Amino acid sequence: MNLGSGSLYWPVAPRPDQIIDIYLCEPFRVRAGDGDFKALPEIVVVGPQTHCHAEVCLSGEIHVFNILFQPAGFSRLTGMDMTSLVNRDPSAADILGRQAHVLNHSVRVAGDFFGRVAAAERWFDRMLEGRRPAGSFDYASCHMMDVGGRVRVDALARRSDLSPRQFQRCFTTRVGMTPKAYARTIRFDQAIRAHNEAPSRPWTDIVHDAGYFDQAHFIRECHTLVGIPPSRFGEDWRSIFFPARG
Repeated sequence: MNLGSGSLYWPVAPRPDQIIDIYLCEPFRVRAGDGDFKALPEIVVVGPQTHCHAEVCLSGEIHVFNILFQPAGFSRLTGMDMTSLVNRDPSAADILGRQAHVLNHSVRVAGDFFGRVAAAERWFDRMLEGRRPAGSFDYASCHMMDVGGRVRVDALARRSDLSPRQFQRCFTTRVGMTPKAYARTIRFDQAIRAHNEAPSRPWTDIVHDAGYFDQAHFIRECHTLVGIPPSRFGEDWRSIFFPARG
C-alpha cells in the first residue's frame, strides 16, 4: 500500500496478541500520550496491549511482514517474563540480540510472501531447538483465545494440576497478563473486531456474542480500557490493524 503524501492514524487498541513486525518499506511511527511521533526500528516486538495508550501513524509506502505468536509462544521462544513486554514495542534486537538481525535479513532477501514465510519458519525451527515443549500454559492460553475468554480460570488451573494461585502466577509470567485480565482483553478485542468487520451491526448483538452481560457492561469496559464510549468509535477505529489469526 502506498499512501503517497497522505498519512493514516489509528489508536493502539487493547489486544492480547504478541507480534514481531518487520517493516519492509516505511516503518510505522508511534507516539505515547502527547509526545512526538517516533519511527520504529525495522524489526520490533509488540507485546500485549492492556489499554489505549498510544497512536500509530502510517505514511509513504507500507509493507509489513507480521509474525503472530500463540499466547505463550514468545515466552517459550525466549524464556522471558512476558510482563516486561506489556504495552511496549521494543526493538527486536533488544530482546533477541543478533538473532533479530538474522530473522530480519532472512525475511528481506526472500523473493515473495511464501519465501518470507519459509524463511521465518526455518528461523523458528533453529531457535526452538532444545527449548521446552508446549505445556499446560500453552494449551490453557490457546483454549482461552479459542473460546473468546469465556472459561473459568479455576477449571484451567485444575487441568494444569496447580493451585489457582500457582496457575495465575505462572500464567502471568508466560502470557504477560493475569488470566482474568487476559480474558477481559480477548473479549474487548473480539467486540472491536466484530464492529470493524460490520460497522452497521447493532452493538447489542456484538457485545452479546463477545460474552458481555449487557451493553452497559461493555460501555463501562470501553471507558476503562480506551477512555471513550463505543458511540465515539469513528473512522480512526475502523482503520485499526487487526492481525489475522489462523
